[in-house]
Amino acid sequence: MNYLELLETELRLFDLEIPLAERILLGRYCDELERWGRRINLTSLSGSDLVRRLIVEPVWIAQQIKLSGTLVDVGSGNGSPALPIHITRGLDRVHLVEARARRAAFLRHVSSKLKLAGVIVHRARLQDSIREFAGADWVTLQGVALTTSLIKAFRLISSDTLTIIWITASADPPVRPLSSLRVPFTDTQAFLFRLDQF
Repeated sequence: MNYLELLETELRLFDLEIPLAERILLGRYCDELERWGRRINLTSLSGSDLVRRLIVEPVWIAQQIKLSGTLVDVGSGNGSPALPIHITRGLDRVHLVEARARRAAFLRHVSSKLKLAGVIVHRARLQDSIREFAGADWVTLQGVALTTSLIKAFRLISSDTLTIIWITASADPPVRPLSSLRVPFTDTQAFLFRLDQF
């Protein structure tokens, strides 16, 4: 499957302009997802669904909010949304937090293969490595419930500027968000919160 062609089609639909070098990296990321997906369960998505949900939606969200700085991605699994965001936004640092060994191995592999600087993979639960994320600017959650225990853990990051981005297609926010975005052509929404809202 030619993921680069699918990616170019989706990017045009979303009116996203991404430099060629970044598009190539995103296409290679999709190739690795498919290749590793034959051995471990990274995603049930394929083809244009994979490209739209795991690549284009996070990139669109990150561009809308002008995401920069340091990101902590909780339950990183297959690397989305953090890796596509990092590739297109050039973040200072990205912490991928994944408790499952095989998925953490995939994250290390793909970060190395794509030569992504500033990516650190933590094979741990968030609560077990929270002190390493002091000063982070953003936390992303996709496919992860925004629970009370996560909120308590985020408080330990103790950054005045920390913003939580909860990406979901099927849940209502636990409190009124600071702001929200609805991704075009999909049911996906991104809710943004600050810790003082909880």
